[in-house]
Amino acid sequence: MFAPWKGMMKNMKELSRMKMRDSARRASNSAQSSLLDRISEFLVQHANPSIVYHVKNDILKNIMDDEKRDLQDRILQEKIIQSIITCQKENGWLGNGFHGSNKNAGPYENQEVGVKYLGEKLVYKDTPVLKNAIEAFKIISPKLFGEGDIDCNRYAAAGSDIIKAACVARAGYEDAFDITKEITTSLESFRRVTEIKSVTDIVKIRKRPPERLNPEGIAYVFNDYEKWPCWYHLDILAHTNSWRNNENIAMLADSFNKLLKDTGLNYSPAYCIDIGHLVGCCGAYKEGMKLGIETGGEYYVFLDLVEYMCRCGLYSLVPPLKKEVDIIYDSIDEQGICRANYVEKALKGMGCYGGGQMEVDWRSRTRKLCDVTYRGLLILYHSGLLTH
Repeated sequence: MFAPWKGMMKNMKELSRMKMRDSARRASNSAQSSLLDRISEFLVQHANPSIVYHVKNDILKNIMDDEKRDLQDRILQEKIIQSIITCQKENGWLGNGFHGSNKNAGPYENQEVGVKYLGEKLVYKDTPVLKNAIEAFKIISPKLFGEGDIDCNRYAAAGSDIIKAACVARAGYEDAFDITKEITTSLESFRRVTEIKSVTDIVKIRKRPPERLNPEGIAYVFNDYEKWPCWYHLDILAHTNSWRNNENIAMLADSFNKLLKDTGLNYSPAYCIDIGHLVGCCGAYKEGMKLGIETGGEYYVFLDLVEYMCRCGLYSLVPPLKKEVDIIYDSIDEQGICRANYVEKALKGMGCYGGGQMEVDWRSRTRKLCDVTYRGLLILYHSGLLTH
């Protein structure tokens, strides 16, 4: 097994320094609850009912049953929610698509995005539209990657089963719908990163048409039955609990610490699988991946990626993640609003590979700030930086 010793001492020293700074922050800001109070007050006063529910129920742990019912009633009247309800078929399936929109399915009126959106928006997970959509997964099994798409272990960083499992996880149905196999595959996929020297050990290198980010036209084509992590694996782990123990969390941290190291490549190879022809993976994480982008001399963070990593308990174990979270912490202003620079396209709307917009209308700057601040709140909460 490959053991990435090089740079380990540097990482340990960096973690030690960051922990000292974190302790200083905690000590100097004895009123962490004051920060939480500011953020929650802003959101409860101004945010969409879905955000208000999650703030009061999940974080403040202070909400009455009649308030839940009122918030649910308001959410159910929203235009997007109504469009999802209207498109549901008799068998529970949402719309005419599975993996996102197509010519016959709108951006929310498809099974994957519809389930994820309902899972984040609704107060009650047993609401009929969501419950019936989850039940539909038991009788309908799409094969997006051809006849070889038999289970979550067939292809690296791809497969209909991991898409389905991510929907189940995001909707909060881990206890009612068995996705144990997909959770195990997610862990094994991240573990594989720590077992090999490089992704090039488990791929065939082929040529494909050049792209802007890949002018060389290099494709890394995974060997059959290999493992490699992707967006869906992280989504599954971020929204489930059964896998959580110190060993698995430490392994996940080791995997991300390796993935986040700069590869020195001046191009971004395409990560693919071969199903008779080359197709892209489901958001495979690339060696040298980033937690944000720099443009116009400014740095912008991927709030969704940072949130999911923090949900997995990685804040204190992955130095680049900790830096991002600390920037978000320091960006909260006196009104409780998150002022951090963020990649807008990774937050706006909701789709297969990102998006976390809970507000229905971003034409209002306040509404937009509510979405940003809510994600900032989740990041700080799951990092253990807020107390109540």
